Amino acid sequence: MLQEMQSIERAKRAQPACGSSTAGPAAAVQIQPLAQEHDESSFYNVHNTKSQTLKMCTGELDIVLEPKLASPLYNADNLQFDRTLLNRADMWHQVIVHHDNRCTKQKIKETLFNAYSYYDFFPVAYRRHVNADFFLLRMCNQVVLKMFEEGLVLKSPNLELPLSVRLGIARFHNGQIFARQAITRAVQERCDNAAQYGDISVLNLDSFADHVSLRELCIYLGNRSQFEVVCSAIEQALSGNTCITSLRLANNDISHMSLLAAVKEAKLMSLDLRGNRIKHPSSLRLLKDISLVELFVEGNNLTDVPDYKKIIRSFFPKLLKLDSDLTQTTIPKVVRNNVMEEEEVEITSPGTLITEADMCAGAFQKYNMTPHWHKVTVHHNGVFNKQDILDGLFRLLDKHAFFPCFYKTYSKQDEFLVQNCFDALQLLVKQRLKLVIPSHSTVLKLSLAMNVAEAGEKDVQPLKRLEQFVSKRFNLGCLDLCLMQTELNECKTVDFCAKSTFTLGYMLDFAARKYGNSCLVLRLRNNELKNCEAMESLSRFHKLVSLDLRFNSLAKISDLQGIPWNNVTDLYLDHNPLCGTMPSGAEYVRKVKQYFSMLDQLDGKKLLSCYTYCQNYLCTPEAYKFAEAFVKHYFSLFDSFRRGELQELYHQQAQFSMTCTFAIDTLAPEKDPQTDRIASYMQHSRNFIELNGDIERALSMLIVGNERIGCVLTSFPKTEFDFYSFRIDVPMFTPESVIITVHGRMKEDEATSIGQVNFVGFMRTWSIHPCGMGTNLFHDALEYKIHNDMLHMYGITQEECNDMFVAPNEEIPPTVENIQVSARYGVCTEVSTNFRLHVQQDTSAPCEGDDRESTLIVFKELTQLNRDWCKRCLEESSWNLKVALNVFLKLYESKRIPKMAFKEDSV
Repeated sequence: MLQEMQSIERAKRAQPACGSSTAGPAAAVQIQPLAQEHDESSFYNVHNTKSQTLKMCTGELDIVLEPKLASPLYNADNLQFDRTLLNRADMWHQVIVHHDNRCTKQKIKETLFNAYSYYDFFPVAYRRHVNADFFLLRMCNQVVLKMFEEGLVLKSPNLELPLSVRLGIARFHNGQIFARQAITRAVQERCDNAAQYGDISVLNLDSFADHVSLRELCIYLGNRSQFEVVCSAIEQALSGNTCITSLRLANNDISHMSLLAAVKEAKLMSLDLRGNRIKHPSSLRLLKDISLVELFVEGNNLTDVPDYKKIIRSFFPKLLKLDSDLTQTTIPKVVRNNVMEEEEVEITSPGTLITEADMCAGAFQKYNMTPHWHKVTVHHNGVFNKQDILDGLFRLLDKHAFFPCFYKTYSKQDEFLVQNCFDALQLLVKQRLKLVIPSHSTVLKLSLAMNVAEAGEKDVQPLKRLEQFVSKRFNLGCLDLCLMQTELNECKTVDFCAKSTFTLGYMLDFAARKYGNSCLVLRLRNNELKNCEAMESLSRFHKLVSLDLRFNSLAKISDLQGIPWNNVTDLYLDHNPLCGTMPSGAEYVRKVKQYFSMLDQLDGKKLLSCYTYCQNYLCTPEAYKFAEAFVKHYFSLFDSFRRGELQELYHQQAQFSMTCTFAIDTLAPEKDPQTDRIASYMQHSRNFIELNGDIERALSMLIVGNERIGCVLTSFPKTEFDFYSFRIDVPMFTPESVIITVHGRMKEDEATSIGQVNFVGFMRTWSIHPCGMGTNLFHDALEYKIHNDMLHMYGITQEECNDMFVAPNEEIPPTVENIQVSARYGVCTEVSTNFRLHVQQDTSAPCEGDDRESTLIVFKELTQLNRDWCKRCLEESSWNLKVALNVFLKLYESKRIPKMAFKEDSV
């Protein structure tokens, strides 16, 4: 306003000189624009070679166009230009837009700035005509080069306009318009006259393009270079004016927020950004160093982002007003860590858009080894959310380094930046930039713009983030990588995929380098792992003894491929789908041992004397040890010379019945030993089909009483049970009744079968009930006995025979004494020879979690004590590792630890 008044006053003072023949050209320049405006309805002759004077309505010296002295007129048919002339700073170049009145002046300007928003672009002296518009450029070489590269065609979504260019159309003189200086002066004028523009404390740059002194400039603050000049001018103006505490930048098409960070030293309290083109609220994070109390963002695309207000408030904790909403003041928490402060990457170039010509390995190879940032755009038309898109990308790029950064969600498309991931981008290009979403059987189109921003020292570094995550998760010999995705999702700048082969492989490789000689326990629970291809670094964990892979998605035993040779002795695989695919416990252990040859304990159970089973069928965890103790004790006695003692396990009125499906050749003239062997079973078989429905006979064959049961059991041939084949089920486990079912296979002794090895399958069910209280030391405990025993025997196939006893067989002790078992309602203290389970009432059942198990493993590794002694030391020290180590050292120095404490646990 003030500048315009001064310009009018100067024109009035110079008016008498207008009629004088000796008046200089400078005087005419100041007067003529006021008397005559440019005629926009006139026709512009592009091929006219006469001189033309452009009079500046803002008071600068005029510019004289000399087509005769300029270069030839370049167009789409003539693209060979003089680069030396283009690079001259003392020359104006003319750009002509041929529109034939098909679009408006505003539309042409908008298209120009959208096409060259990342370049130095300062159009001067824009003139409108009915057939063509033109403007002048100086020191904007990159824009002109870009025009030539694109074939001198201005493209918009619905229109293509031909361009013509004349280089060196006019010479630059001092006093002519200088775009950067004009912008700086306009900002300073608004600052000096703040009161005339509304408020003395407000720097009002609302609709800055309409400033009277900038009428000969095409101002568009969506252009990065123009906004950079404005921000620099704002910083300079505010440094000398302490009264201004508010900045108004509304209605300026601003989109590049990083440049506004230049004013962070100013004591601004209010910022008005309404009516601009800010796409995402995360862009405002670059302004977090400004202590704003008031912020206005209405009229920007960022308001379409869900929870945009919540995102903005996280950047400005002192914010009291956001648009029309009042917010409460929050005191920011001071977090001290070693994480380097990271700045959001600001796109500084449109980059190179990958086209059909680049979709081959050779053409795309030129982008290898570039440190720049690249932008990926996913066109989803609002159908898919962020998680659907990330799942599809991580599934496709599972084995490649790929970390989407600064992910932004919009209504029709999403976009993010990536860096140092050439292999992943090359795979996307090989896929023709198409992304399959498996859950919806849909293919999405991708766009890829290379080199949109340069790398900086404070840029986010995904691999550093992963290394910090691993270091944080390591403690006292245990690397706890359980449920990684939840914590990795807390990173706001990078999206990680914990189950990605590359991501997990990198973390384990880093851990092996840093903790390979000190890590004893590795936990990988709840990570949705579908294979073990990322675990090749396990061979470099030289001290690793325990590996936890529970609650993942390992569907078959071959998913363990990728695990190298290792020292793991304690493995957890339960709660993976593969556990339900094993036909038997023997098969389960045998196949797992192919990958873990040193295995001593599987799924929390020691592999004792080839004895193991899958406990996926037990109705309640409290039944585990109860069933284990009973089954182990019963079959150990059955296989030994003390089989007759089994009758003490049965109640006096217990019932035993059996069935079998063996066939006997009744027409054979002589009975051979094989027939005698089968007959020893068949004489007790109560198969109703074989008995032709004779109920009385069936009842007569029911064996009642523990003495009769003992006689029958001792009449059977000598056997050896394959504990690997056992499958145990406990369908009922209550204080009043316990039912245990065992499926398995056994081998008859060769001497009994006269040199032949016979294999038999069986299924056995026991019904066990409490029968009274214990005696002596166990007078407060319950005693259990078998009330019902049902046995079914059958022949097995040759394939099943080949699978028997595949693991090294260790001798099963004939007796099992003092086995402690936890039960649902107490702690079982002893299993004696007659198998009296004494269940004592428990008042404080101990709970051993993962931390205790890890502490036990670490303590055992450090002291070399057996498991029982380790547990005793830790329990007496309240499971405090340091205290337990001190106790151990004192006992060891005083020679109070017996040698047996250093021997491995015995069965």
